[in-house]
Amino acid sequence: MKKFLSALIVMLVVTFTANICAAMEYYSVPVTHLKSIIGNWYDTNGNLVLNISNDYTINGYRIVSVGYTGDTVAFYKVRITDGSSYGDVYLQTMGSYDGYHSMLVLNEQFALRNTQSPRYVESVGGIYLGMDKNQVAALYGQPSSISNQRNYTTWKYINEGFHVTFNYDVVSEITIYKYGNRRFDKSGLSAKSSRADFEYKYNSSVSRRGSITIGHGEVISIGNDGVSLRFLTPGYVL
Repeated sequence: MKKFLSALIVMLVVTFTANICAAMEYYSVPVTHLKSIIGNWYDTNGNLVLNISNDYTINGYRIVSVGYTGDTVAFYKVRITDGSSYGDVYLQTMGSYDGYHSMLVLNEQFALRNTQSPRYVESVGGIYLGMDKNQVAALYGQPSSISNQRNYTTWKYINEGFHVTFNYDVVSEITIYKYGNRRFDKSGLSAKSSRADFEYKYNSSVSRRGSITIGHGEVISIGNDGVSLRFLTPGYVL
C-alpha cells in the first residue's frame, strides 16, 4: 500500500478497525456520483490534502468504483488504483453545502474544507464555524470541562459563558449564554439581545422555533438561556 502514499497526505489509505464507514452497506453508483465534491480540499491550516479531479482521479490515482449510502449526509467508499494495487478511501459530507462551509471528512479522521482560507459570516470572540481545536485552544486555552459523544466533543468555558462543539475536531456550533460576556463579532449582539435586534441586524426574520438564517450556510438559534451559531445543514428545521 505504500504506493498509495501521496505527498499531499500520508494517511490517504488506512487500515480500519471497528470503523463505522467501513462497516456500512454501500450500493454501487457511477463515478459521476462524485461530481458534487470535485475539486481541491484543504485542511484547517490551508494545506492541500485531496484533489478530486474532473477525470475522476483522487490525488492522481484512478477511481475504480464508488459505493454510496446516505440521506442528508452522503457517505462514499471510493476504490482507487495505481494500476497494480488497490485501496479504499472513505469520504463523508459535512457542514452546509450551499454556502461557505462545504466540508468532507476523510477516513473518519480529517475534516477538510473546499477553500484554502476559512470563510464565514459570523464569529464569537474570534471563533468561527470550521475552526479547529488547536486554533480555539490558542485563543482561549483549555476549557473548564470537556464532554464527548460519538464524533462530537464539547468544550465549556464557564467563566466566559460559552461552549464550543466540535465535529471531527472542527467547530460545528458555538453557544453563548445570558450569564456570560460573549458577543457575536459582526453584529455585536449577545444572548441578552431581543429577537427584534437579531432580525434588524441580520435583515431576516426569526422563525417560530427561534432560528434565523444569516447567510452562506449559517444559522442562529435563540433559546431561553442562550444563543447558538451553527451550520445550516440539509434537513435542519428552522
